Amino acid sequence: MDRMTIIDQIKRNDKILSLPQVLLEILDNIEKDDFSADELSKIILKDPSLTGRVLKLANSSFYHRVQKIKTVQQAISMVGMVTVKCMALSSSVLDPSKIERESGINPKCFFTFVLSIAGASEEIAKSLKFKSVEEAFIAGLLADIGVLFFLHHYPKEYKRIIKNKISAEDLLEAERKVLGIDHAEVGYHLAQVWGLPTYIINSIRDHHDLDDISEKDPLTNIIKLATLLSTDQYSDFDSQIIGRIDKINSVSKALGISKEKINEITFSLLPKTIEIAEYLGVDIGNTNEILAKANEEIWKSYLTIDNLFKERAELSQKLLLEERAKGAEELKNITMATLSHYLNNAVMVIFGKSQLLRMHHKKGDNQFLIDNMGKSLDVMDKSVRKIVAVIEEMKEISPIDVKKFHSLSNALNIDDLIEKRMSDIEGSEEGSDLVYQVEKSV
Repeated sequence: MDRMTIIDQIKRNDKILSLPQVLLEILDNIEKDDFSADELSKIILKDPSLTGRVLKLANSSFYHRVQKIKTVQQAISMVGMVTVKCMALSSSVLDPSKIERESGINPKCFFTFVLSIAGASEEIAKSLKFKSVEEAFIAGLLADIGVLFFLHHYPKEYKRIIKNKISAEDLLEAERKVLGIDHAEVGYHLAQVWGLPTYIINSIRDHHDLDDISEKDPLTNIIKLATLLSTDQYSDFDSQIIGRIDKINSVSKALGISKEKINEITFSLLPKTIEIAEYLGVDIGNTNEILAKANEEIWKSYLTIDNLFKERAELSQKLLLEERAKGAEELKNITMATLSHYLNNAVMVIFGKSQLLRMHHKKGDNQFLIDNMGKSLDVMDKSVRKIVAVIEEMKEISPIDVKKFHSLSNALNIDDLIEKRMSDIEGSEEGSDLVYQVEKSV
């Protein structure tokens, strides 16, 4: 397969993603100058499922309506024709049947990622008082439409890609090696064929391009940041966490959004994704499945933190043994600052999800949570305490020259110091005191 063959396939509009007739009719007519909201509502009413989703969106908390929207005409007036068009498109493609079994992808994991980007885009847009939050939401929802195209048309080839069987630094490079084109460019051509607005087309094309972060294109930067904040749970391509943090910082700076706001958005992302799935009618799994997956991601983060801390300890030992050779202090400070930044973010993510679990546990969503989630929560809280202790100790010994050590063993005896700090935290009142410890660390 090659790039031009796929682009030609898209431009021929050869049953792309097997779109339903109602949606094809909407796409064919909505750009016409004389096409009215009344005509659009008549087309939508031909599809009961689409009618229900449009009404559900118009009545969702997204629009904060006091009076209930009862007709499709009212919904179109409320959200706008372009939003309804994109809504119809996304509701048609966010369908498990579009993901072929041969791809090996779990539709629930993929759609969770897609909705997470949409939710993050919405929250970032709100924090920036962006002119149209709806545009950001829709652009985020359609950002990875190119992946869905691959899953639908080239499932076997894409299975090789997502299982990391290809030697590549990231997902896009693997796509280009196997299919000759990446999903961002495929999404760009799809959006053109569908006649989507230029700002959405460009955001789809550039949402992974971090070499060009133009402050003149805030919508694309919103989608870039939302993608970085969302966890890809459907492929085996894990981005390097430190590199990812640097990218988040670069895009955040271009947007003028603070670290505190990034943390706040991160906390809210999982419940926000669940909320979006509910009003879009997308199946991303039940509460148990979602929490189990979140727990798995937390454990991966914990192991990464543990490995990074060991690397930091080894680096500290090397610096000490080299008797603080010229340039070592600068290298040490850079390393310590990077690890501290990463650990702070990890603490906030883990603690946020821990509180989400506790919320579901207290609400008594089901017997499984009551019987089994308590132990998981305790393990997660212990992880938080350990990471807080690590951060505090790292702060105390950075810069390392400030602290006077009587012997080399004192300088490297990190484990006992961490254990003591954990003991102090565990001995205090849990809950609010743990919150205080986390806030103090950050």
